[in-house]
Amino acid sequence: MTVTEEVRFECGENVLAGTLHLPTSPGPHPALVMIQGSGPTDRDSEGYFPPIRDHFLSHGLAVLSWDKPGIGDSTGHWTQQSLFDRADEALSGIEWLRKHEHIDPERVGLWGHSQGGWVGPLAVSQTRDLAILIVNSGPTITAHEQDLYGIEHTMRADGASEEEIANACRFLRQVHNEAIRGTPYPEVASQLLDGARGTPAFEYFGEVDLDLWHFFVINSQRPYDPVPPLEQITCPILAIFGEADPLVPAELSAKTFEALRATVPVRDITVRMFPGANHRIRTGDPNGFAPGYLETMTDWIWERIDPIR
Repeated sequence: MTVTEEVRFECGENVLAGTLHLPTSPGPHPALVMIQGSGPTDRDSEGYFPPIRDHFLSHGLAVLSWDKPGIGDSTGHWTQQSLFDRADEALSGIEWLRKHEHIDPERVGLWGHSQGGWVGPLAVSQTRDLAILIVNSGPTITAHEQDLYGIEHTMRADGASEEEIANACRFLRQVHNEAIRGTPYPEVASQLLDGARGTPAFEYFGEVDLDLWHFFVINSQRPYDPVPPLEQITCPILAIFGEADPLVPAELSAKTFEALRATVPVRDITVRMFPGANHRIRTGDPNGFAPGYLETMTDWIWERIDPIR
């Protein structure tokens, strides 16, 4: 059994709605903010968070997560956000959490998955008050680079021909260029998107409406390089990757974290690669995580926050 509390906090003009889950053990508790990946996701990340959260709770950790703007009970709209806006949102959630009577403010950390693996380091780089950071399948390349990597490797895994993959990458580069230019949506739809409908590239990229195009534009015109924020972080970092992740260059990203540790040896950076695991660190059974995945996180967390007691 756990205790839940419905949460409201403000970030800019938005009111974010979420849930704080508390262990039944006596507090004040160490806690994690959980940040979702891309798309219109709710506080449970469409079912991905609960089993991970339950493991954290069973090991004495409180967890806070919330609906993205425009999802569930949160106001605003997620397509109006840049990654920098999402980082501000994470910082607002952290500030709210650290003031809670049942939370130990010195033992609050952040866990970010996929796009949240970009957002988390960006947020944490702007504060010195965080105890830990966990990056879960977080790429260390730019969003446009990740798009191209994802479409190439997903299509290849699905059996697409090299010609189909090349055409898809060419289409995606055209989309990126139009987003950088800020080309109006009706023009992009008629001259680029409509003509690609039915192709493997379009199937991977998906339908794009006016709101989603706005999201692409604001994030293309203010691109984010994930490496500089990582260089500024002083708290311990755990970077987790699935070896068979088709969306994120796991080996390259892991090497980036290892290089950061080598550059400044006193930094506490741990990298874990799970053999055969996908983007959500699952293997085989779609509902089953890679062996040792959950335990790796809680063991690592308690090794770092318990001495603060």
